[in-house]
Amino acid sequence: MNRQNFKKSLLFSLVLISLSGFFVSGEIINKARAAIGLSVTPVKVSHTLKPNQTASGKILITNVSDQPVSVEPSVEDFMPLEGTYTIRYVGRAEGITTVRDWIKFEPSKPFVLKEKESKEVIYTIDAPAKAEPGGHFGILFFKADKIAEGEGEQLKIGTRVGVLVFITVPGSHLQKGKILDFKAPLFVQKGPVDFTINFENTGTVHFEPKGVITIKNILGKKAGEVPVSGQVVLPTGVRDLSARWEAGFLLGRYRAALEIKDGEGNVLTAKSVSFYAFPIWYILGFAGGVLAVFYGLKLFRRKFSFKIKIAKK
Repeated sequence: MNRQNFKKSLLFSLVLISLSGFFVSGEIINKARAAIGLSVTPVKVSHTLKPNQTASGKILITNVSDQPVSVEPSVEDFMPLEGTYTIRYVGRAEGITTVRDWIKFEPSKPFVLKEKESKEVIYTIDAPAKAEPGGHFGILFFKADKIAEGEGEQLKIGTRVGVLVFITVPGSHLQKGKILDFKAPLFVQKGPVDFTINFENTGTVHFEPKGVITIKNILGKKAGEVPVSGQVVLPTGVRDLSARWEAGFLLGRYRAALEIKDGEGNVLTAKSVSFYAFPIWYILGFAGGVLAVFYGLKLFRRKFSFKIKIAKK
Protein backbone atom coordinates (compact mmCIF):
# COMPACT_ATOMS: atom_id res chain seq x y z
CA MET A 1 0.00 0.00 0.00
CA ASN A 2 1.49 3.31 -1.04
CA ARG A 3 1.57 6.32 1.20
CA GLN A 4 -1.40 8.09 -0.43
CA ASN A 5 -3.68 5.04 -0.10
CA PHE A 6 -2.61 4.67 3.54
CA LYS A 7 -3.68 8.26 4.26
CA LYS A 8 -7.07 7.69 2.63
CA SER A 9 -7.65 4.49 4.66
CA LEU A 10 -6.67 6.26 7.87
CA LEU A 11 -9.00 9.18 7.15
CA PHE A 12 -11.89 6.80 6.36
CA SER A 13 -11.33 4.90 9.62
CA LEU A 14 -11.33 8.12 11.63
CA VAL A 15 -14.62 9.19 10.02
CA LEU A 16 -16.22 5.83 10.91
CA ILE A 17 -15.02 6.07 14.51
CA SER A 18 -16.39 9.61 14.81
CA LEU A 19 -19.78 8.61 13.39
CA SER A 20 -20.02 5.58 15.67
CA GLY A 21 -19.21 7.78 18.67
CA PHE A 22 -21.89 10.22 17.56
CA PHE A 23 -24.57 7.51 17.37
CA VAL A 24 -23.52 5.95 20.68
CA SER A 25 -23.62 9.36 22.35
CA GLY A 26 -27.03 9.99 20.84
CA GLU A 27 -28.30 6.68 22.17
CA ILE A 28 -26.98 7.49 25.65
CA ILE A 29 -28.60 10.93 25.56
CA ASN A 30 -31.91 9.46 24.43
CA LYS A 31 -31.79 6.91 27.24
CA ALA A 32 -31.02 9.66 29.75
CA ARG A 33 -33.94 11.71 28.45
CA ALA A 34 -36.18 8.67 28.77
CA ALA A 35 -35.43 8.34 32.49
CA ILE A 36 -38.48 8.22 34.76
CA GLY A 37 -38.62 10.52 37.77
CA LEU A 38 -40.93 12.06 40.37
CA SER A 39 -40.59 14.90 42.83
CA VAL A 40 -42.61 15.41 46.02
CA THR A 41 -43.35 18.38 48.28
CA PRO A 42 -43.05 18.40 51.25
CA VAL A 43 -40.46 15.71 52.06
CA LYS A 44 -41.64 15.25 55.65
CA VAL A 45 -44.85 15.76 57.64
CA SER A 46 -45.44 15.71 61.39
CA HIS A 47 -48.67 15.32 63.38
CA THR A 48 -49.60 15.01 67.06
CA LEU A 49 -52.75 12.90 67.45
CA LYS A 50 -54.64 11.62 70.43
CA PRO A 51 -56.40 8.23 70.12
CA ASN A 52 -59.47 8.50 67.83
CA GLN A 53 -58.23 11.79 66.37
CA THR A 54 -57.82 12.44 62.64
CA ALA A 55 -55.44 14.63 60.66
CA SER A 56 -55.00 15.20 56.93
CA GLY A 57 -52.66 16.95 54.54
CA LYS A 58 -51.63 17.32 50.91
CA ILE A 59 -48.63 16.02 48.98
CA LEU A 60 -47.75 17.59 45.62
CA ILE A 61 -46.51 14.97 43.13
CA THR A 62 -44.76 16.14 39.94
CA ASN A 63 -43.77 14.02 36.96
CA VAL A 64 -40.32 15.41 36.09
CA SER A 65 -39.73 12.95 33.24
CA ASP A 66 -40.49 13.51 29.56
CA GLN A 67 -43.17 10.81 29.26
CA PRO A 68 -46.43 9.83 30.99
CA VAL A 69 -46.11 7.60 34.07
CA SER A 70 -48.42 5.57 36.26
CA VAL A 71 -48.10 6.54 39.94
CA GLU A 72 -48.98 4.12 42.74
CA PRO A 73 -49.13 5.29 46.40
CA SER A 74 -48.27 3.03 49.34
CA VAL A 75 -47.19 3.19 52.99
CA GLU A 76 -44.43 1.38 54.88
CA ASP A 77 -43.50 1.40 58.57
CA PHE A 78 -39.96 2.01 59.77
CA MET A 79 -38.00 2.10 63.00
CA PRO A 80 -34.79 4.01 63.79
CA LEU A 81 -31.57 2.11 64.40
CA GLU A 82 -30.04 2.99 67.76
CA GLY A 83 -27.05 5.34 67.72
CA THR A 84 -27.37 6.20 64.01
CA TYR A 85 -29.61 8.12 61.64
CA THR A 86 -30.42 5.08 59.53
CA ILE A 87 -33.74 3.25 59.56
CA ARG A 88 -35.05 -0.26 59.01
CA TYR A 89 -38.40 -1.20 57.52
CA VAL A 90 -40.78 -3.13 59.73
CA GLY A 91 -43.15 -5.82 58.51
CA ARG A 92 -46.66 -6.44 59.72
CA ALA A 93 -47.27 -8.07 63.08
CA GLU A 94 -50.47 -10.05 63.68
CA GLY A 95 -53.05 -8.19 65.75
CA ILE A 96 -51.13 -4.91 65.80
CA THR A 97 -52.08 -1.82 63.80
CA THR A 98 -49.32 0.50 62.61
CA VAL A 99 -48.92 3.66 60.55
CA ARG A 100 -49.58 1.77 57.31
CA ASP A 101 -53.03 0.90 58.69
CA TRP A 102 -53.72 4.45 59.90
CA ILE A 103 -53.14 6.25 56.57
CA LYS A 104 -55.49 6.41 53.58
CA PHE A 105 -54.94 8.14 50.23
CA GLU A 106 -57.18 10.05 47.86
CA PRO A 107 -56.88 8.93 45.13
CA SER A 108 -56.26 5.48 46.63
CA LYS A 109 -55.60 3.72 43.31
CA PRO A 110 -52.79 4.23 40.76
CA PHE A 111 -53.19 7.31 38.58
CA VAL A 112 -51.52 8.68 35.45
CA LEU A 113 -49.40 11.84 35.31
CA LYS A 114 -48.62 13.36 31.94
CA GLU A 115 -45.20 14.78 31.10
CA LYS A 116 -44.32 17.55 33.65
CA GLU A 117 -47.81 17.32 35.16
CA SER A 118 -48.44 17.82 38.90
CA LYS A 119 -51.20 16.48 41.12
CA GLU A 120 -52.15 16.86 44.79
CA VAL A 121 -52.64 13.66 46.76
CA ILE A 122 -54.61 13.96 50.00
CA TYR A 123 -53.63 11.72 52.91
CA THR A 124 -55.71 11.12 56.03
CA ILE A 125 -54.37 9.71 59.30
CA ASP A 126 -56.81 8.03 61.73
CA ALA A 127 -55.25 7.24 65.10
CA PRO A 128 -57.02 4.18 66.55
CA ALA A 129 -58.61 4.15 69.99
CA LYS A 130 -55.80 1.94 71.33
CA ALA A 131 -52.91 3.90 69.79
CA GLU A 132 -49.94 3.62 72.11
CA PRO A 133 -48.30 6.83 73.42
CA GLY A 134 -44.99 7.71 71.83
CA GLY A 135 -43.58 8.04 68.33
CA HIS A 136 -44.90 6.22 65.27
CA PHE A 137 -43.09 6.44 61.94
CA GLY A 138 -43.84 5.66 58.32
CA ILE A 139 -43.03 6.62 54.74
CA LEU A 140 -45.55 7.59 52.08
CA PHE A 141 -44.12 6.03 48.92
CA PHE A 142 -45.01 7.01 45.36
CA LYS A 143 -43.81 4.60 42.68
CA ALA A 144 -43.65 5.68 39.05
CA ASP A 145 -43.95 3.07 36.30
CA LYS A 146 -43.54 3.56 32.58
CA ILE A 147 -46.82 3.10 30.73
CA ALA A 148 -46.87 0.28 28.21
CA GLU A 149 -46.84 1.70 24.66
CA GLY A 150 -47.86 -1.43 22.78
CA GLU A 151 -49.06 -4.99 23.17
CA GLY A 152 -46.65 -7.33 24.86
CA GLU A 153 -44.63 -4.52 26.48
CA GLN A 154 -44.42 -4.93 30.22
CA LEU A 155 -44.41 -2.07 32.72
CA LYS A 156 -40.95 -1.08 33.86
CA ILE A 157 -40.27 0.25 37.34
CA GLY A 158 -38.72 3.69 37.01
CA THR A 159 -38.37 5.26 40.43
CA ARG A 160 -39.83 5.56 43.92
CA VAL A 161 -39.85 8.65 46.13
CA GLY A 162 -41.02 8.99 49.71
CA VAL A 163 -42.35 11.42 52.30
CA LEU A 164 -41.39 10.83 55.93
CA VAL A 165 -44.32 10.73 58.37
CA PHE A 166 -43.78 11.42 62.09
CA ILE A 167 -46.76 10.83 64.38
CA THR A 168 -46.71 11.55 68.11
CA VAL A 169 -49.41 10.13 70.37
CA PRO A 170 -49.46 12.11 73.67
CA GLY A 171 -49.14 10.28 76.95
CA SER A 172 -46.15 8.78 78.70
CA HIS A 173 -43.74 9.93 76.01
CA LEU A 174 -40.53 11.83 76.56
CA GLN A 175 -38.99 14.60 74.46
CA LYS A 176 -35.37 14.70 75.51
CA GLY A 177 -31.88 14.87 74.05
CA LYS A 178 -28.32 15.93 74.67
CA ILE A 179 -25.40 17.50 72.83
CA LEU A 180 -22.64 14.94 72.50
CA ASP A 181 -20.20 17.31 70.84
CA PHE A 182 -20.05 20.92 69.65
CA LYS A 183 -17.20 21.89 67.33
CA ALA A 184 -15.84 24.93 65.54
CA PRO A 185 -12.52 25.49 63.71
CA LEU A 186 -9.79 26.31 66.23
CA PHE A 187 -8.38 29.07 63.96
CA VAL A 188 -10.07 31.08 61.22
CA GLN A 189 -8.84 33.97 59.11
CA LYS A 190 -12.29 35.45 58.46
CA GLY A 191 -15.94 34.52 58.27
CA PRO A 192 -18.05 32.56 57.69
CA VAL A 193 -17.52 30.20 60.64
CA ASP A 194 -19.02 26.67 60.44
CA PHE A 195 -20.24 24.83 63.53
CA THR A 196 -20.93 21.09 63.85
CA ILE A 197 -23.31 19.72 66.50
CA ASN A 198 -23.48 16.03 67.35
CA PHE A 199 -26.91 15.50 68.92
CA GLU A 200 -28.47 12.39 70.48
CA ASN A 201 -32.21 11.92 70.92
CA THR A 202 -32.63 10.19 74.28
CA GLY A 203 -36.42 10.48 74.29
CA THR A 204 -39.21 8.28 72.95
CA VAL A 205 -40.50 10.52 70.10
CA HIS A 206 -38.90 12.26 67.14
CA PHE A 207 -37.26 15.54 68.06
CA GLU A 208 -36.26 18.56 65.98
CA PRO A 209 -33.52 20.35 67.94
CA LYS A 210 -34.14 24.09 67.98
CA GLY A 211 -31.97 26.65 69.66
CA VAL A 212 -29.42 29.37 69.16
CA ILE A 213 -25.65 29.80 69.12
CA THR A 214 -24.56 33.04 70.80
CA ILE A 215 -21.07 34.29 69.90
CA LYS A 216 -19.17 36.73 72.14
CA ASN A 217 -15.79 38.41 71.59
CA ILE A 218 -12.84 38.59 73.96
CA LEU A 219 -14.43 41.54 75.78
CA GLY A 220 -17.57 39.52 76.48
CA LYS A 221 -19.69 41.55 74.08
CA LYS A 222 -22.20 39.81 71.82
CA ALA A 223 -20.80 39.51 68.28
CA GLY A 224 -23.56 37.50 66.65
CA GLU A 225 -26.26 34.82 66.82
CA VAL A 226 -26.94 31.73 64.73
CA PRO A 227 -30.28 29.86 64.83
CA VAL A 228 -30.27 26.04 64.92
CA SER A 229 -33.32 24.17 63.55
CA GLY A 230 -34.82 22.17 60.70
CA GLN A 231 -33.28 18.70 61.14
CA VAL A 232 -35.22 15.84 62.74
CA VAL A 233 -33.51 13.29 65.00
CA LEU A 234 -35.32 9.99 65.62
CA PRO A 235 -35.52 8.29 69.06
CA THR A 236 -32.23 6.64 70.08
CA GLY A 237 -30.69 8.28 67.00
CA VAL A 238 -27.54 10.36 66.71
CA ARG A 239 -27.15 13.01 64.03
CA ASP A 240 -24.68 15.69 62.99
CA LEU A 241 -26.32 19.10 62.72
CA SER A 242 -24.70 22.08 61.04
CA ALA A 243 -24.88 25.86 61.46
CA ARG A 244 -22.99 28.77 59.92
CA TRP A 245 -22.12 32.23 61.24
CA GLU A 246 -22.02 34.61 58.29
CA ALA A 247 -19.40 36.93 59.78
CA GLY A 248 -16.94 39.17 57.97
CA PHE A 249 -13.77 40.58 59.52
CA LEU A 250 -12.81 38.79 62.75
CA LEU A 251 -9.92 39.28 65.15
CA GLY A 252 -9.12 37.73 68.52
CA ARG A 253 -10.73 35.07 70.70
CA TYR A 254 -14.40 34.21 70.44
CA ARG A 255 -16.64 31.97 72.50
CA ALA A 256 -19.74 30.30 71.03
CA ALA A 257 -22.44 29.08 73.44
CA LEU A 258 -25.10 26.66 72.13
CA GLU A 259 -28.48 26.16 73.79
CA ILE A 260 -31.04 23.59 72.60
CA LYS A 261 -34.60 24.09 73.87
CA ASP A 262 -37.60 21.77 74.16
CA GLY A 263 -41.05 22.38 72.72
CA GLU A 264 -41.98 24.67 75.64
CA GLY A 265 -38.93 26.90 75.31
CA ASN A 266 -36.97 25.47 78.24
CA VAL A 267 -33.23 24.91 77.86
CA LEU A 268 -32.77 21.17 77.35
CA THR A 269 -29.01 20.96 76.87
CA ALA A 270 -26.12 23.37 76.37
CA LYS A 271 -22.45 23.37 75.37
CA SER A 272 -19.80 25.93 74.39
CA VAL A 273 -16.63 26.12 72.32
CA SER A 274 -13.89 28.71 71.75
CA PHE A 275 -12.09 29.66 68.55
CA TYR A 276 -9.57 32.26 67.43
CA ALA A 277 -9.60 34.61 64.47
CA PHE A 278 -6.28 35.75 63.03
CA PRO A 279 -6.65 37.48 59.63
CA ILE A 280 -3.06 36.80 58.60
CA TRP A 281 -3.32 38.37 55.14
CA TYR A 282 -4.72 41.62 56.51
CA ILE A 283 -2.04 41.72 59.17
CA LEU A 284 0.74 40.93 56.69
CA GLY A 285 -0.61 43.61 54.36
CA PHE A 286 -0.70 46.18 57.18
CA ALA A 287 2.81 45.21 58.33
CA GLY A 288 4.07 45.44 54.75
CA GLY A 289 2.55 48.91 54.41
CA VAL A 290 4.20 50.09 57.65
CA LEU A 291 7.58 48.73 56.55
CA ALA A 292 7.24 50.37 53.15
CA VAL A 293 6.51 53.76 54.74
CA PHE A 294 9.37 53.33 57.22
CA TYR A 295 12.00 52.44 54.62
CA GLY A 296 10.62 55.04 52.22
CA LEU A 297 11.12 57.78 54.79
CA LYS A 298 14.58 56.45 55.62
CA LEU A 299 15.60 56.48 51.96
CA PHE A 300 14.14 59.95 51.51
CA ARG A 301 16.20 61.31 54.43
CA ARG A 302 19.38 59.87 52.93
CA LYS A 303 18.90 61.62 49.60
CA PHE A 304 17.65 64.93 50.89
CA SER A 305 18.78 66.97 53.85
CA PHE A 306 17.19 70.03 55.34
CA LYS A 307 19.01 72.82 57.16
CA ILE A 308 17.24 75.35 59.26
CA LYS A 309 19.04 78.61 59.96
CA ILE A 310 18.02 80.85 62.81
CA ALA A 311 18.91 84.47 62.29
CA LYS A 312 20.49 86.27 65.22
CA LYS A 313 19.32 89.75 66.07
